[in-house]
Amino acid sequence: MVISSLVVETIPEYTEAVAAKLPGLDGVEVHGIEGCKIVITIERPTVDESHDTANEISFWEGVLIVNLIYLNFEDDETIYPDGV
Repeated sequence: MVISSLVVETIPEYTEAVAAKLPGLDGVEVHGIEGCKIVITIERPTVDESHDTANEISFWEGVLIVNLIYLNFEDDETIYPDGV
């Protein structure tokens, strides 16, 4: 499982709508909102799937930028197919 933490920055009037929509994506959890910044985690099976989810969010109306804060990918079998 790949776990990443991100901050989604929004146009202020879109923050609540974006935050409400985020949990509808597979593996996404909202942890907090401060001003126009939303702290989330994404848990997906691979780095590519995690990236795809973050990339999708970046194109939503009202989203200015998605900043990666932390990424743990030690269990991604597409990167370590032999488990090492």
